[in-house]
Amino acid sequence: MPQEGEFTEEGFVQDYDLGTNQELYVYCRLCRRTFPVRFKPKSTDVRLRCLCGEEAPLKNLDVFRTAELAKEHASFYERVWKAAKDALRDAGIPLPPSQKYRRVSDIGRVEEELSQSYNELEDMSDITAAYQDPSSESRPSPERVSTVLAEFAERKEEAIAKKDIFLYHEVLSEEVLWTFERRHFSRKALEAFLEACAEDIRRAKQLIAWAKAQKKRGETVRLSFTSFKHLLRHHESEGELERALEVAEQAVDLGLGQYRQQAEELRGALRRLG
Repeated sequence: MPQEGEFTEEGFVQDYDLGTNQELYVYCRLCRRTFPVRFKPKSTDVRLRCLCGEEAPLKNLDVFRTAELAKEHASFYERVWKAAKDALRDAGIPLPPSQKYRRVSDIGRVEEELSQSYNELEDMSDITAAYQDPSSESRPSPERVSTVLAEFAERKEEAIAKKDIFLYHEVLSEEVLWTFERRHFSRKALEAFLEACAEDIRRAKQLIAWAKAQKKRGETVRLSFTSFKHLLRHHESEGELERALEVAEQAVDLGLGQYRQQAEELRGALRRLG
């Protein structure tokens, strides 16, 4: 069982307990982002996927018990990455793919994001999206994509027929996650992803009003706005910073304060680009 500060032969920091429900902080070396997970790892082979799309077994990831330890490691790795990037640039060698990802300061905001709420309606999409039981499917066939999208369409129609706004939101959230993971392999998946995000964001205010009404009746509803998170990531990865900023500003206007810093960072990036 990994002990505090233990390194694997591959050089990954491992600090967690198997078979115990716990909160951990995982550092992704591809996009240089830290994401929190709450789960019960049954083996070192369980796979985790970062929001940038990078996926690996638990044993091949940098895993920490606290945000502070993750931040220290990330600061060190950032220096190493910068030195390597400078060396590649000086040698005239193309930069690695991770240059397309914005340097995210999530590391210092992890605890804030875990506790951030909108009138007790928490945006937990970082956590719920960070640990999934990923499908082994990597490049789905056109038939598979069409079949799954038809199933989502049918489920949305059922939610509309029931006039269940929360169920409709839940189906949209599932569609966002499924299509996000496959958007680079299928044009249909990409189109469905963008449509599902737009529809969910369009209904966000109505959904929050409904959740507030439920709360007054004594029933607390926790909302997870996966659409904002993943649409913003998509635009960033495509270099569409103006569109990413629009998404962040929409989230801030909605009351999701954890997007304020992202919006400021995007504005700064756009100013630097002229």
